[in-house]
Amino acid sequence: MKWFKLFNSKEEVESNLVLDKIFTVGIGHHRVCLIRSQIGIKAFNAKCPHAGASLSDGFVNSLGEIVCPLHSYRFSLKDGCEKSGHSCELILYPTENREDGFYLRF
Repeated sequence: MKWFKLFNSKEEVESNLVLDKIFTVGIGHHRVCLIRSQIGIKAFNAKCPHAGASLSDGFVNSLGEIVCPLHSYRFSLKDGCEKSGHSCELILYPTENREDGFYLRF
């Protein structure tokens, strides 16, 4: 597994990630969504595991779940579990704030 530096500081993260708005980045051949929410900064696969829709077009509901724009599947930001009664899970990526910046791990 490898860590990738996305931001140089916590301040840079907060100025680039608007609360509860999905932000998408490309890292190599990966597309990753980032979100700053009430539970912290989370990173997850940009494609819905159900039908491949772009989760960057989705939104965060009042329960802190990512809602897919295609079929309204809901995924927990805490653990990636699907909450609509289906059996797919969202891939969450570990993140880490360090003295020299904000990192994401694949």
